[in-house]
Amino acid sequence: MASTFFGLSISYKGLQAAQTSITTTAHNLSNINTDGYTKQSVLLQASDALRTYSTYGTIGSGVNVVEIKQTRDSYYDEKYRNNCANYGQYEAKNNYMTQVEDYLNEFLLSGFSKEYGNFFDAVNQLTITPADTSAKNQLINNAKSMTDYFNTLANNLRNVQADANNEVKDTVEHINTLAQNITALNKQINHIEACYGNANDLRDQRNVLVDNLSKIVNTSVTETSIGNGLTEYNVYINGQALVTSYEYRSLKVTARDDDDKRNASDANGLYDINWEMGEDFNIYSSSLGGTLKGLVDIRDGCNGAYEQVAVDENGNEITDSDGNRILETVTKEGSNVDYKGVPYYMSQINKFVQIFSDAVNKITMSGYTADGQQGEALFKAAGTGVMNAQNICVNSNILKSNSKLPIRSEATSGESDSTLMDALSALQSAKIFSGGTGAYFLESIVSDVSIDSSKATNMQINYQSLKKTIDNQRLSVMGVDTEEEAMNLMKYQQAYNLNSKMMSVMLELYDKLINETGV
Repeated sequence: MASTFFGLSISYKGLQAAQTSITTTAHNLSNINTDGYTKQSVLLQASDALRTYSTYGTIGSGVNVVEIKQTRDSYYDEKYRNNCANYGQYEAKNNYMTQVEDYLNEFLLSGFSKEYGNFFDAVNQLTITPADTSAKNQLINNAKSMTDYFNTLANNLRNVQADANNEVKDTVEHINTLAQNITALNKQINHIEACYGNANDLRDQRNVLVDNLSKIVNTSVTETSIGNGLTEYNVYINGQALVTSYEYRSLKVTARDDDDKRNASDANGLYDINWEMGEDFNIYSSSLGGTLKGLVDIRDGCNGAYEQVAVDENGNEITDSDGNRILETVTKEGSNVDYKGVPYYMSQINKFVQIFSDAVNKITMSGYTADGQQGEALFKAAGTGVMNAQNICVNSNILKSNSKLPIRSEATSGESDSTLMDALSALQSAKIFSGGTGAYFLESIVSDVSIDSSKATNMQINYQSLKKTIDNQRLSVMGVDTEEEAMNLMKYQQAYNLNSKMMSVMLELYDKLINETGV
C-alpha cells in the first residue's frame, strides 16, 4: 500500500523528469552549430504501479527517466558515407586534372602545337632559301625551343605525379591516425556505457571520424552487442578490417626502387601501400573509392597499358635510327589502371616525340651539310639515352655551328638544292602518327585531357550536390531544430511548473494532516 507521502514522491519524480528534459534541450541548443552533433531526447516511462489491495487494485507511482538517447538513422549514415567516397575521389581528380589541363592548354598558352608549327615555318623558309644563314639559325632555334618546351612539359607532369604521390603518403598517415582515434573512442564508449548509460557525445565524435574516413577511402561499419551494455564496433576500408573493437591495423607506404617503376617515365620513389604486418592492400582494386582512389588514378593511370623500353621477341632493346632507346606500351593483365592519369599523357607525348624525332633524324642523317659532310641527327636523347619528352634535345654539334645542319640531298648538289628541306616540310602533312598528322595527334591529346578534366569537374559538382542533399536528409533526423526545441522547452517548463504546484498542494495537505488534525 502506498504511504501517506506517496504523492510527494510522485511530484518529485516529475520534477526530476522535467528538469532532465530541460537540461537535455539546453544541451541540444548549445550544440546547434557543432559539427556532427546528434540531437538527444529524454525517454520517459511510467513507473511500475503499486498494489493497493483495494478495489481499484493498483496506483500509479509517477515517471522514470529511462535514458537520454540519440535520434539518428544508420541508413542515412551509410548513404552519406558512400557518397563521400565518390565525392572525395572526384575532388582529387578534379584538382590534379585541372593542373594537367593547364599545362596542356593550347588555347591560352603557346604550347606544343605552336612550337610544332614554328618548327615547320622555319623549315618552309629553308625550302625557299636553303643557303640562308639566318634561316638555318631560325630552324635550329625553333627546334631547340620545341625540345625545351617538351622537356619543361615532361618535368611539369612528373611534378604533378610527385605531388599526388606525396599526398598518397599523407592520406595513408591520416587513415592511420583516424583508426587510432576511433579505437580509443571505442574503449571510452564501452567503459561509460557498461557502467553509466549512453555515451552520446563520444559516439558523435566517433561518427565524425568515420565520416572523415569515408571521404578518404570507401568505408563501412558494423556494431554488434556483446552483452552487459558493451558493443563491438568494427570499421572496414575497401572491405578489409581497419578497426576491430579495441585494436586497429596500420597501413604503410614503401617507395619503389628506381629500377622497379610501373612506367618508364614515372617519377622516382612512387609509393606502394601495404598493411603494417605485410598483408596486401590492393590500391588497384576496382572497388577502391575515396580520395585515395582519385590520387592513385592520377598518379598511376595509364589507360590499361604500361610504358617500358621497347624490346624485340628475343628481349633485345629496340632503337631508333640514331641508336636511341625508345618506349612502347604493353598490357599486363590484372595490374593496370584504366584511368587516363599522368602516365597516360606522358606516354602519348613521348610517343609523339619518338615518332617525330625519328622521322626528322632519318631525313637529316640522309643529307649533307654545305661543305659536303654526311648529315647528323638533328635530335638527340640526353641522359639515359631514351628518346622521350624529358630527354629530347638538339644535337650539340648543330647548336654550336649551323654549318653542321644538313641542307642538301646530295654531297655535290648546289646551294639551291631544297630537296632535303622539302622532305622535312612534307612531314607536317604526313600521316605517320597513328594514322594521322602530327598536329592532329597533338590536338587529340588536348582533347583527351579536356574531356577528362571536364568529367572530373562535373562529377565533383554532382556528388557535391548529392552530398548536400543527403546531409540535409540526415540533418532532418539528427539535426537540432530551433523551433522544435523552443516548443519542447515550453512544454517541459510547463511540466516543471505543474509538478512544482503539485508539490505545493501536497505540502499543504501534509501541513493540514500533521499540524491541524485533532486541534
